[in-house]
Amino acid sequence: MNHVRLLALFATALATPTLAQEIPVGRLPDTVRPSAYRIDLKADPAQPEYSGHVEIDAELKAASGVIFLHGLGLKVSKVDAVVGGKVYPGRYSEVDPSGVARLDFAGAVPAGKVSLRFDYTTGFRDGAEGLFRAKVGDGWYAWTQMEPLDARRMFPGFDEPGFKVPFTVSVTAPAAMKAFGNTPETGVTTKAGWTTHRFAPSKPLPTYLVSVGIGDFDVRETVIPANAVRNVPLDFRVIATKGQAGRMGTTLAEVPKIVGILEDYFGIAYPYEKLDFIASPVMGGAMENAGLILFQDTLILLGDAPPPSQLQRFGVVSAHELAHQWFGDLVTPSWWTDIWLNESFAEWMGNKAAQRWNPDLGIAAGEVADAFKAMDTDSLGRGRPIRQEITRNDQVISAFDSITYLKGAQTVSMFESFVGEENFRKGVQLHLNRYAYRNATAEDFFASVAEASGNTDVVPALRSFTDQTGVPLVTVRDTATGITLSQSRYVPLGIATDRMMRRWQVPVCLSRGEARTCTLLKEASATLPPLVGTAAALVPNANGAGYYRFSMDDAGWDRLIAAAAMLPEREAMVFADSIWADFAAGRVDFARVVKAAEQLARHADRQPALVLANQLAGLAGTLLTDGELPAYRALMRRLYGNRAEMQGFDPSVAAATSGTPAQQGWRESLVPLLALAGREPGLRARLKDAAARSLAGDAAALAPVYRRTALVVSAQDGGKAYADMLFAALKASDDPLFRAQAAAALGSVEGADAVAHVQQLAMAEGLISRERTTVLAVLANNRASRDATTQYVADNFKTVVESFPGFARAGVIGFFDGYCSTDAIVRVEGLIRPNMALLGGGELELSQTRERIGQCAALKAAKGAEISAALGGR
Repeated sequence: MNHVRLLALFATALATPTLAQEIPVGRLPDTVRPSAYRIDLKADPAQPEYSGHVEIDAELKAASGVIFLHGLGLKVSKVDAVVGGKVYPGRYSEVDPSGVARLDFAGAVPAGKVSLRFDYTTGFRDGAEGLFRAKVGDGWYAWTQMEPLDARRMFPGFDEPGFKVPFTVSVTAPAAMKAFGNTPETGVTTKAGWTTHRFAPSKPLPTYLVSVGIGDFDVRETVIPANAVRNVPLDFRVIATKGQAGRMGTTLAEVPKIVGILEDYFGIAYPYEKLDFIASPVMGGAMENAGLILFQDTLILLGDAPPPSQLQRFGVVSAHELAHQWFGDLVTPSWWTDIWLNESFAEWMGNKAAQRWNPDLGIAAGEVADAFKAMDTDSLGRGRPIRQEITRNDQVISAFDSITYLKGAQTVSMFESFVGEENFRKGVQLHLNRYAYRNATAEDFFASVAEASGNTDVVPALRSFTDQTGVPLVTVRDTATGITLSQSRYVPLGIATDRMMRRWQVPVCLSRGEARTCTLLKEASATLPPLVGTAAALVPNANGAGYYRFSMDDAGWDRLIAAAAMLPEREAMVFADSIWADFAAGRVDFARVVKAAEQLARHADRQPALVLANQLAGLAGTLLTDGELPAYRALMRRLYGNRAEMQGFDPSVAAATSGTPAQQGWRESLVPLLALAGREPGLRARLKDAAARSLAGDAAALAPVYRRTALVVSAQDGGKAYADMLFAALKASDDPLFRAQAAAALGSVEGADAVAHVQQLAMAEGLISRERTTVLAVLANNRASRDATTQYVADNFKTVVESFPGFARAGVIGFFDGYCSTDAIVRVEGLIRPNMALLGGGELELSQTRERIGQCAALKAAKGAEISAALGGR
């Protein structure tokens, strides 16, 4: 019988299911468990749709006529279940916007082994979600980004991390295109202009790690030699769109070193058959797909002499994603509640491995700066713990934030210090060996660390940080008779917190010169003996290892201010963060903050000097009046304009690599600080001249390390005409770094006419989705264009939001963080609240944006006069 007519008959029979069942909007019922997938795709990225055939082997616990699984936007033309050779035709329907699907069968499918089969079509996505595509140059390409909940956009399946099974994939694509998967290619067949690429069965994977790439890619490859841990060579390739082969050299040369560092730490060979890095201009960030790691193109297409900041991002992000190959891929969380551990560990390990790979880039200090960002979010009244119970699909996207990545990483670092580096490493190795190619929970990891270290105190202490919100504040009184510590929750001005008492078990370490003492602060307060050392100043967070802020009396702060320029790098950074936090809480006056900034600006290391510089820049972008900006700019020039690193500054390519790596890093930070925050006229003129010569074809005139700042300065002064010229240059360029820098510069234009013009350019043909969101985000962040951009987003909300990938759409709420009045809270609420369904979540993000605006308004009300007086005195 014709199978089309048979399906029509069954559609009639299944029109009214005999038994209504509650739709599982969180975890699927445990009645079905997959054991293997076979996925065959036929896809031409130049076409809007592709097709697939999927077979899922599974175990059905009990006979049932209904099976829930996942699918989103799939047009399923045929579905059936095969049991013991008997075919049970079914009907597929999507029953919840989060991508829950239901299979209905005319009769009960018997318990036991079953094979579910699907034929379907669906559309490519434009943003980085599911199987997405982009036209780059003259060619079309496709990549996959599945985490957290977008595998269901590409194929029907059981889209949860706990369902970890082998996948066998084939891709049929136009014969001129290449295809890549998680595993090595085992064969190809070409017929009628199409080539089928078959890939080996994978090791057990969750759906979110399944990956393919399709297109006429450039490919360069090398072999990572065997070593003491891995006794066989490992194939490594870098894959990118046509014309990018010349920018792959740094990645090809450096990734093998990072792999070796990680293998040495874990004591386990890289766990998959091959390693590919694949670049996409659409992707933001990176994704740890087993064997085929996806990166934003600027992260791995570096050229031969990348700017220090780009090289640092390459090292940290590459090491992060590679660390996931063990922690996340080899051992995978059982459910989204524990995704924090996946990301926290990789963030911590990425910093650790990258610091060992290149100690000159300041990566260890960058880890401390990241913790400050997490503390700023964690200080809000509406927050979430690192380990947040997730019961619904629409809660998952909120688990990927600074709390998960940055607070989690600092917490891991703090407890590595607490149990000892080698004991912690033994715990990690025990955990990975115990759960290899399986799933595990955070409790499993805690148990492994406690067992390996022989320290049972670590588990309750860890839980005190992972299971509750907030930043501990350690108040320190340093006297001749002893040191008194007390703990409370850090709360800045303008933040209303819940009334629940917080109590942490805080590993507190204090230093005075070379002397050091540590304690586990479990109770509300504790007293330690005097710490005798060679220095006068006491640092209450030795080596910056702790996830807490500290408060001192005026005498304690003044001793630290006097010593600030000579403090060790990480200790100078935590001093800067904590004195600012005390100011933001209303306990320290602004004049004292300026004195701290003056001392830190003299520090030999770059990152301590930047902590307060960034905070002062935040004031300029939010609560300072237009009349106070000239005094602020003069202060920034005074603090940072006389650094030796800027003497004789030359923006050319030839001069950019002169000096030590530390000196190069200083110049990379000082140029935007002085040209943009300080508006230093001579520097701005040199940068504009270099930018003009560079855009006119003089490749030697402007080093990439200064190009973003030079383009921003030019855009600020150049108006609509410059924006048009820059937009044309961006569209014509195949350099990922230039395109990213040009997009940021477009968003920096000033003047109502230029701002309105650039808003239109942001949505014009020629930009990819990530570039559109960059332009608008920068416009929204600039005080002069914030109101106009808010109105533009309100008038074009759906269009703007669709430029974000689905899992990141709530990011549009962050456009409005820079407001500083209670009136703005009402305005932002009125814009976002009616559009929450379109965002697919974002309740937490909206609450936090409201709080940030209120926090700024409260600081302005309480400290505005102090700030004005301090600036007026300069």
